[in-house]
Amino acid sequence: MKYLADHEWDVIGVEQTHGRGDATTYARKAVVEGYDAVFVLGGDGTIAQTVDGLVGSDTALAVLPGGTGNVFARQLNLPVPGGLHPRPLLESVRLILEGSPRLVDVGRIMPYGGNGPERHFLCWGGVGFDAQVNRAVSEDRARKKRLGLGAFWIAGFLSLRDFAGTSAVVRVDGRRISRRMIMLVANNIQLYGVIFRMASSAVLDDGWLDLYCFQGTGAGRTLLHALRLFLNRHIQDPQVDIYRARHVEVTTYRPLPVHVDGEYIGYTPVMIDVIPRALKLMVPRCAPPSLFVDGSDLFPETTWEWVVRLAKDAQEAIKERSGLA
Repeated sequence: MKYLADHEWDVIGVEQTHGRGDATTYARKAVVEGYDAVFVLGGDGTIAQTVDGLVGSDTALAVLPGGTGNVFARQLNLPVPGGLHPRPLLESVRLILEGSPRLVDVGRIMPYGGNGPERHFLCWGGVGFDAQVNRAVSEDRARKKRLGLGAFWIAGFLSLRDFAGTSAVVRVDGRRISRRMIMLVANNIQLYGVIFRMASSAVLDDGWLDLYCFQGTGAGRTLLHALRLFLNRHIQDPQVDIYRARHVEVTTYRPLPVHVDGEYIGYTPVMIDVIPRALKLMVPRCAPPSLFVDGSDLFPETTWEWVVRLAKDAQEAIKERSGLA
């Protein structure tokens, strides 16, 4: 906070989450009270909950890595805890202030037919095996706290015993596709998990989701998909369907678990779509240009310049109101 204050940010307050939904509540409060930005120290699930409260507003999101996987922070090339940088949090703040605010797309998942709460994601919305893994991790938070990323590997191996995939009908922008499906992932970013790069052509502000549907059944096919994904050979796999999509509907013969940004949220059937340029993101100076449509013009105005401009605009508005009075 001192670093922000030293750079002429007025830090209004600090809130700590204690349960699911707290981040959304705090974000909505920030929007109502007209805050310029919300800095979130947490993992991908906490960030997704914050996005639920900020989407469609003028309040910007700044991401500080403080969770287990920190995949979105890694995608932005921010230093993460446990890495080589000795002071990752302070360095992340510095890189964000040297960056620039930018409007980015947000993914949205809701129950089929729209009868239920909707959730938003910055990274991915997933159906099937990976959601099953995230559900298992969420049911044993003590293990996650104790083992960190190791909890996901254990849950993955244990889930192989029981998860077989199921018949599914997927509608991609109206096109009907029938498959025996292990997993479906709608990507808004290029990274998937900590070590995989599933959607290398995904862009954060192009108005599209990169959809990957992994076909098959059983543990053997699931392991083969994981190996090909690790080796970046999944793109050539005929058992992987790849689409660019704006609206997706997923119905399955047996209900499959669903997640947003690694947080288990329920079961199929669901609808997934993209909301173009719905979130103001404070993009750090270190972010990869390939993540944006016009990466060559990524920083026309730094976050620092943006803050100064906001302050000047506020002062001018006060002067105008005083003159009218």
